[in-house]
Amino acid sequence: MSLHRAALLLVLVNVNLLIAESRFSRPVVKLANPKAYTYFKLDDNQFPVVEKGPWVVTCITYRGTKRYYVEVGVVNKAEMPLVLHRQFVRFDKPGYTVFLANTVESAADVWASVAEPFISTPPPPPSRSTTTYSGTANTLGSTTIVNGTATTTVDNSAAGWHQLGQAIAARSYASTQNREQAFAKYLVGFAHENQDLTIQPGKAGMFMFTFEQIKPKKAPFVVSVAVGSEVFEFQYRE
Repeated sequence: MSLHRAALLLVLVNVNLLIAESRFSRPVVKLANPKAYTYFKLDDNQFPVVEKGPWVVTCITYRGTKRYYVEVGVVNKAEMPLVLHRQFVRFDKPGYTVFLANTVESAADVWASVAEPFISTPPPPPSRSTTTYSGTANTLGSTTIVNGTATTTVDNSAAGWHQLGQAIAARSYASTQNREQAFAKYLVGFAHENQDLTIQPGKAGMFMFTFEQIKPKKAPFVVSVAVGSEVFEFQYRE
C-alpha cells in the first residue's frame, strides 16, 4: 500500500469515528481518545474494544434526558470460569454526583413515556366565508321588483391540511412508540441485575447499566470495568 493511500485510509477511519452516532435514537458519547481502542461494528455503531490477558471488554455509552445507558460486553478467553462482581462497572465524573440506577425501573420509565395512545387535536374552524349575491330587477310602471339569491361558501381547506398533519403525526408517534418499547425490552433483557455473573470459558456476557446524575451537566467521565485482576477504562468526553 502506498503512503498516500495509507494516509487517506487513516483520514477516513478518523472521520468515521468522529461522526455523531446514536443508539436507540440516543446520542452515543464520544471517546476522549478514540485511537486508543480497536473497534467492531454492530447495528451501525462502532463498539470500542480493550483486551487484557485472557479477557476482552467492550463498552459503549449513550445518553438520554435523565440517564446514561452503559452497554458492556465481556469475553472470557481463559480456561477457567470468570466470576464478576455484581457492580463491576463504575461511572466516575469528577465534580458531579452520579449514582447507579435500577435498569428494570429505567426500562419501565422508557415504556411509560409512550404508553398513552396518540390523541388527535380537533380541526380548526373555517378560515373565512364568502357570500355571493345574484339577482334580476323587473320594472312594472313605477314599481321595481328585485328577485335574487345569496350564496355563501365556506373555506374549509384548513381542515384538510389539519387532517393530513394529524395522520403524519400519528404515524410518527407510532414509530417512536415501537422504538421506545423495543428499547425498554432490550434494557430488561440485558439488565445486569438479571444476568448470570459467571462467564464460562470461551463465552461472552452482555450487561446493561443505567446511571443518573443529580445535576445534568456535560463533562468528561470514565467508565471502569473490573474483570478478574484487571480494570478496563473507557474515557469519554462530552
